[in-house]
Amino acid sequence: MEKMPENYGKSRNDTRTVFELVEHGKKNNLGKISEKTIKNHFARLSSIWNYYLLRDLTNRNIFIGWKFDQKYKVRRISWNDEQLQTLMSSDWNSPTISKKTFGYIVGLGSYAGMRLEEICRIRLQDIIEIRGIPCIFIRDHVARKNRPWEAWTPKTEAGERVVPIGQSLINSGFLRFIEQQKNKKQYYLFSELRFSGKDKKRSDGFQQSFSRFKLRKKIPKGVDFHSFRHNVSTKLRNLPDGMNGLRESWIDDFLGHEGQNKSVGNVVYLDMIDVENLKKVSDSVVYGDFWNIKGLVK
Repeated sequence: MEKMPENYGKSRNDTRTVFELVEHGKKNNLGKISEKTIKNHFARLSSIWNYYLLRDLTNRNIFIGWKFDQKYKVRRISWNDEQLQTLMSSDWNSPTISKKTFGYIVGLGSYAGMRLEEICRIRLQDIIEIRGIPCIFIRDHVARKNRPWEAWTPKTEAGERVVPIGQSLINSGFLRFIEQQKNKKQYYLFSELRFSGKDKKRSDGFQQSFSRFKLRKKIPKGVDFHSFRHNVSTKLRNLPDGMNGLRESWIDDFLGHEGQNKSVGNVVYLDMIDVENLKKVSDSVVYGDFWNIKGLVK
């Protein structure tokens, strides 16, 4: 299993044998499957073998007693312009997730720096207007009746925040997309997504499709959806001194970081937020002319 290429299991239609896949990985110099992934496979197989043991179908569980080296951790890095251009020029061909959903999820990642699960869980009631500025309110979700999996809380206390929708997203037609979903009386903004996986996440299906998509385009390991968050943080923190008059605390509030100063005076509450300042932050995320969300959703 340690010889398997990193894209093992990403395509349901791949009928090659294990040995053919290993040979393909060697020939194309592909990265290897991670120890963490191997450990997850062994854990699942161990459950099956325990089932066999109880029914005397095997005399031992061959998937227990293994040690895994998980010290190595993939370092996430930002998308560079060449990789973003590849993303922009490639056709999205998921059979279950539309190009509009793909484009606007990527748009929110690359301009708002939101975490993927935060994006996928946006409800239409979370899109609010504060002092004339359209915003996304990331907050605790209370589950509807008989839907316990809908209950959710942001990653940290700082994760609960208000994210103004930047001008670049507005120019791409994002507000029209929101209105269309409202007219359809949807509950979640990205209504095509479904809860799945053992953790009942709404992001799982998109995450898998996006991973297969970028692997097909030879985008390296370490550059993934979460890397958009690094792009946004880097762009904002690398602005020249005095550029747009942005403060570090505003950037932390925008991204949902706790920041260095955790005093009571720096805790942000919805009724105290100076949303105009956060809108300045949102509008300060700028890419090259080639990066156009309108092109992704068409």
